[in-house]
Amino acid sequence: MRLDIREATCDDAEDLANLADQLGYLAQPEQMLNRMGCIDRATGRVFMAVAAGQAVGWIHVVLYYTLVTDHAAQLLGLVVDENWRGRGIGRALLEAAEAWALEEGSDVMYIRSRIARVDAHAFYRHLGYQELKTSLTFIKQLHRESE
Repeated sequence: MRLDIREATCDDAEDLANLADQLGYLAQPEQMLNRMGCIDRATGRVFMAVAAGQAVGWIHVVLYYTLVTDHAAQLLGLVVDENWRGRGIGRALLEAAEAWALEEGSDVMYIRSRIARVDAHAFYRHLGYQELKTSLTFIKQLHRESE
């Protein structure tokens, strides 16, 4: 199987949305196109995996600085088409993200993964990632006051 890893473009919005849907992150192609346009290329990349002429996966990685970490990279999303899993596509995408992060000066990659994604946890451990901590994620919908 020939696998190409390349940077995703706005032309990939429909494929990105379809793949995101497989993980339960529903998005219309128009939404994905808008999101792609908002990614700051100075600090983030989206890589696409293509095999047999079709999009079979993508990964989104960003770089950041905080007061509690040095220059770090973080995986924000990784999905491989359910019909293509187990063929090394996730590994290839993660390697592309890691290589980019290293080129940009980061020597650490953080991955946050939902507790229910047990298969993903095994995948990351298999590739040398170590569990750092367990935490909670909180969300609050913010509303603007009417004028």
